[in-house]
Amino acid sequence: MTKLVCLHHAGGNASLFRSWGQHAPAGLDIVPVTIPVSRESGRRLHRSTEDLIPALAAEIEPHTNDDFVLFGKSMGGLLAYLLARHFEQRGERRPKALAVAAFGAPHLPWGGFVAEGAEDDEDALLARLRSIGGIPDWLVRHPAWVRPFLGLLRDDTRMCAEYRHRPQGRPLSIPVRVFAGDHDPLVPRDAFAGWKELGEDVDVSFIPGGHYLVSQDFGLLRQAIFSLALSDPAPACKIRAVN
Repeated sequence: MTKLVCLHHAGGNASLFRSWGQHAPAGLDIVPVTIPVSRESGRRLHRSTEDLIPALAAEIEPHTNDDFVLFGKSMGGLLAYLLARHFEQRGERRPKALAVAAFGAPHLPWGGFVAEGAEDDEDALLARLRSIGGIPDWLVRHPAWVRPFLGLLRDDTRMCAEYRHRPQGRPLSIPVRVFAGDHDPLVPRDAFAGWKELGEDVDVSFIPGGHYLVSQDFGLLRQAIFSLALSDPAPACKIRAVN
């Protein structure tokens, strides 16, 4: 049994991948991971990637006895990449592949979700969510319905903004497959191409869509990730590659 470990975007949770579990083919087990939340405060338990990655690695460890693939969407892509580095650097069982969607290469200064310091401004967060397709127009007209979820989004946004890339000792040796929306309003094309500097075997593919590729997917991305997980990932899993 191959395990597909899935990490969600900023402000999200594991329910993003519920339909993936329903559509998973035989031989593939979907393992959705939620970034931990404090029971007392309702906010994120960890406030930095340095603290979060060891906790996530410990949660994932029981699934590493089988073949496993790491997949992350947006902020989850950063976490999946850091987990891949964690496993490789410690000589532990490593994933057979890393797949990332809607996140630019973490070593490049390509920008982020909101301007630095603006993550505490609720109006700015709502406007930014709307501009990148994160919430529909009708929901923007009812901000009281959204505000209860903004605390987690603030925590995740701040974690990404404060992330500082530490150069790798060597490129990732596992296959890395990056999927980008062909009209992503948040991540520039050059930032996706930058992933090729971080691994020995990297392929970047553009698919129809914006930034929210998983929630807006009609099955194209899901099938590409499933195929990657169940096959020998050495050949590039191409949809439309960067020129």
